[in-house]
Amino acid sequence: MKQARIRKLVQEIRKKTYLLEPTDTLITELQSLVTFPDVGDLFYTDQDHEYISNRIIDYENRKKDNLSKKDLVDMVTKILDVSGKEYEIENLLLIVENAVKNPDISDYIYYLDEDLTAEQIIEKAVSSE
Repeated sequence: MKQARIRKLVQEIRKKTYLLEPTDTLITELQSLVTFPDVGDLFYTDQDHEYISNRIIDYENRKKDNLSKKDLVDMVTKILDVSGKEYEIENLLLIVENAVKNPDISDYIYYLDEDLTAEQIIEKAVSSE
């Protein structure tokens, strides 16, 4: 039931966005249903309602609290291997960023000249917080 409501709200918001109609009330309602950090930001992309709905629902279904080092390493491994759908990879990165509290974590994953393993990335992120 909750997933159906999320999908309906996202579709309504996306439609109103295309029509340049106000969406604040609908975004507030959607945010009240989910733990996704800022659902409003998702509507500033060119992604369609299906992608946005899938991203929110996938995020809601993932464990985000009390992550172990192994959990974080597993998530970074999936990101590095690009093993999953785009919205899943983006959610994993968001969860890792929030868990390690190091603003450079995405740089360690994507932009370092060093060829680090997932475990080394997590170690580097945690040690330089």
